[in-house]
Amino acid sequence: MSGHGIRFVVLEDHPPGSAAHVAVDLGGDRGRVVEGWQRPSPGTEVVCIGAVRDAQDAAAAVLCAVGGARLVVEASGSRETIDRLCDDLRRLGDLDHRVGGPDGPALTEEERSLLALLLGGATLGRCARELHISRRTADRRLATARAALGAQTTSEAVAAAARIGIKPVRTVD
Repeated sequence: MSGHGIRFVVLEDHPPGSAAHVAVDLGGDRGRVVEGWQRPSPGTEVVCIGAVRDAQDAAAAVLCAVGGARLVVEASGSRETIDRLCDDLRRLGDLDHRVGGPDGPALTEEERSLLALLLGGATLGRCARELHISRRTADRRLATARAALGAQTTSEAVAAAARIGIKPVRTVD
């Protein structure tokens, strides 16, 4: 992971303790892993692990990042706090925002099917026809999937679906 330029990882809805494994990968063989938001000394490579539960935690993490540290964040704050943190970190470097545990977020089979079709390039109307549901039901299903994935837009939801391993399904025209 460290070779890919990722500087920050935000883990949302992951089991406690997941950050330690990610931090070792992120730091490579040169980075020292520390608990909490400590600004590194000049010339040192540090990976800081910590929790963000509120805006104050998020501000401390961002200050640590500004100081040059790599971060692994266990995010459990409000949607607004997590989104703002991710936006701030993206301005500072490459961010890997992981939503859900090893099996991904809690999506229903119906939501996964819809996302698979969207990944395959189908429009929402085409997905509704393919799944034999109304367009309104498809809209609702997409809205709940977006919420579960922490996505603001359909594009973000589709990208998140690909990251958690949902495979694209192409429709036959």
